[in-house]
Amino acid sequence: MNSSNNAKYKVENDVVLPVKKSYRVSKYPFGEMLPNQSVEIADKTYAAIIGSLRKHKLDGKKFTIRRSDVGHRVWRIS
Repeated sequence: MNSSNNAKYKVENDVVLPVKKSYRVSKYPFGEMLPNQSVEIADKTYAAIIGSLRKHKLDGKKFTIRRSDVGHRVWRIS
């Protein structure tokens, strides 16, 4: 093992991880929705809506999607 490689990098403990900055503005109001609220989305496929919901599901929010006359409706259920 070459000790000169280890001198290039300093291993540190207890460095605070900064909050991840989101530069993307959400197109849909999923993050603002409360339980029992819904929104109708006419211009996206089911798969695209699922992809948009992924981040909010990680935050513990639950949603369901149903087809509507003009596209899909998304309800926040918890």
